[in-house]
Amino acid sequence: MPGTDVDWEGVLASERFRFLARKRRNTVLGLGLLAAVYYFSIPALIAWAPEFFKIRLMPGINIGTIFVVSQYPFGGVIAYVFLRRTAQIDKASADVKQQTAPVATVGEQSHAY
Repeated sequence: MPGTDVDWEGVLASERFRFLARKRRNTVLGLGLLAAVYYFSIPALIAWAPEFFKIRLMPGINIGTIFVVSQYPFGGVIAYVFLRRTAQIDKASADVKQQTAPVATVGEQSHAY
């Protein structure tokens, strides 16, 4: 459609876009690193500190059981934080697209490829 294309080179060059891209990257890397440390701590602790998991909290329940079961709520928290942060980034990115002027003039078509 004429007049509806976005100047993507202008968007990519904008400081606001670069800020949002850094924020998204930091969110993904930070949450990914946190999840990796948490999930890989289970096999690491089993290998290097098996006695830690054997500590009984009550009959039939030990720290290992609690730690392993806690993966599920922890994964839910990671997903929730990821969704909230990316929703904030999406809202902030809407104005970046609107601030750029359309590249196509009346009667002229522009293609993304």
